[in-house]
Amino acid sequence: MSREKDRKLQKTVKLQRAAIESAANAIFITDETGMLEWANPAFEELTGYRVEEVIGRSPRILKSGEQDDKFYDDLWGRVLEGKVWQGRVTNRRKTGELYTAEQTITPIRDDDGSITNFVAIHEDITSRLESEQLISHMALHDCLTDLPNRYAFDRRIDIELTRGKRLDSRVAVLCIDIDNFKEINDTFGHSAGDELLVEVGRRLAATLRTADMICRLGGDEFAVVQPDIASRENAGQLAERLLQTFADTVYIESQEIFVSASLGVAVGDQHTASGSELLKQADLALYRAKDAGRNTYRFFEDDMDREIKRRMRLAQNLRRAVERDELFLEYQPQVSLGDRRVAGVEALVRWRNPELGMVGPAEFVPIAESSGLIDEIGLWVLRTACEQARAWQDRGLPALPVSINISAIQLHDPGFVDKVKRVLAETHLEPRYLELELTERVLLEGKKCVEETLQTLSKLGVSISLDDFGKGYASLDYLRRYPLNKVKIDQSFVHDMGTNARNATIVAAVIELAEKLDLQVIAEGVEPVDLLQRLIDEGCEQVQGFYFSRPVLPDDFEALLTLGSDRIQAHAGLRRQ
Repeated sequence: MSREKDRKLQKTVKLQRAAIESAANAIFITDETGMLEWANPAFEELTGYRVEEVIGRSPRILKSGEQDDKFYDDLWGRVLEGKVWQGRVTNRRKTGELYTAEQTITPIRDDDGSITNFVAIHEDITSRLESEQLISHMALHDCLTDLPNRYAFDRRIDIELTRGKRLDSRVAVLCIDIDNFKEINDTFGHSAGDELLVEVGRRLAATLRTADMICRLGGDEFAVVQPDIASRENAGQLAERLLQTFADTVYIESQEIFVSASLGVAVGDQHTASGSELLKQADLALYRAKDAGRNTYRFFEDDMDREIKRRMRLAQNLRRAVERDELFLEYQPQVSLGDRRVAGVEALVRWRNPELGMVGPAEFVPIAESSGLIDEIGLWVLRTACEQARAWQDRGLPALPVSINISAIQLHDPGFVDKVKRVLAETHLEPRYLELELTERVLLEGKKCVEETLQTLSKLGVSISLDDFGKGYASLDYLRRYPLNKVKIDQSFVHDMGTNARNATIVAAVIELAEKLDLQVIAEGVEPVDLLQRLIDEGCEQVQGFYFSRPVLPDDFEALLTLGSDRIQAHAGLRRQ
């Protein structure tokens, strides 16, 4: 019996040793003084040192100098007390190359409680950190000009306004728009237009103080925040200097291009409610500058509040939009690149008002959110999209998941999950055919209620998609914490990937990351044919954009499906003519 136990013990020890030696993470053991006694093959692969080179030596051979003495004092203080130490450390390989590892050091005691050894486990996270840094930079910077983007700018304005109120100083925002940029693009080509934007961004940035900040809001529009000014005259002086940067000829691809710009200026003080209000005022002043003949600047004045009055008018009409059947949905196909079949459809809300005409969602959705109407409109969209998806199935068409956009306000509603369940039950649509799209801004606050709501919906069988990935604050934490099924790459990266190497690199990185995390990935805004092949080469699964079809009414979408997968492309081309 004892011999049988001995054989089992030997087998167990053999299996344990094999497991440790074949582990993907680097593992090494030291004696009680910290001298290396054993290491596994993964240690050799990570550090570049052969095991026989390091036996009897201190792990200080890996020391990079990136951590100070206090770091190591704290580490040794903890493990010598018999406690496990966990942390992140940057070490140096034998080649001199740095790597970063998540490290765990566990003290080993003998029968009398004395520490005899230390076991260290290193997980190499260098690649993960590089990907996170790339996506973090992408989240806060414009890919074309490498200037801060709209999200970074919004945060900076709010910070400076708060600081200005505390110090009793003023903050100016200047919106800058290149005059006739579309004509420049049409005449010289989009590549030249991109070069022009880069050069303009460089010139504008060189004009500013260190304390100032410039960003590219999008398209050909830039914005500057100018903190700590005494009066609006200081902002006017900066506006004149910024306009002067356009006086010199720009040479793009050996061609002379003469450009000018229009500027709008708004100055915030103790009474300014928010950064978004200040930016809106500067934008209104920009349009006044364009109306004045361009190549000039204007300050925001109180009589520019017509836009505010329009918003009030929109809000009043929006309250009756649902009951008057003024809202309707259009549907845009999501196409699988593997077989060119329609793999899903996104439902997009539209508003046609008898008095105001067509009002775009970019204008009325924020009003719906701020006025408390988003719950009613969102529920109508959910029900209408589910009813339509079920109707298509009942008519024998392919069963496709339908995706709808969800706002943060809806997710914060404690009854949202029950509303989704009720709609699915009443429309007889299986949960797997419903996909909810949310943007990074919805997840930014990291509220527990949002996470719990998404987890509940996911367990119900509803798919969760992260929309416009990269446009806001892209974080790998979203991909880890939330039950996401799909990542949609924002069209601002996809559209220029054929001519912009940075955009192409970012798109490829997101696709690779999504694949490793077992997430579906879809590229938005696909229109030029050359982009399609680029995305196929990068391994993108699905696309959505004008190349296949604009958003269309239900009957048109149904007709598109009946054409068959081999004719979707031709149908889309006819619709664009």
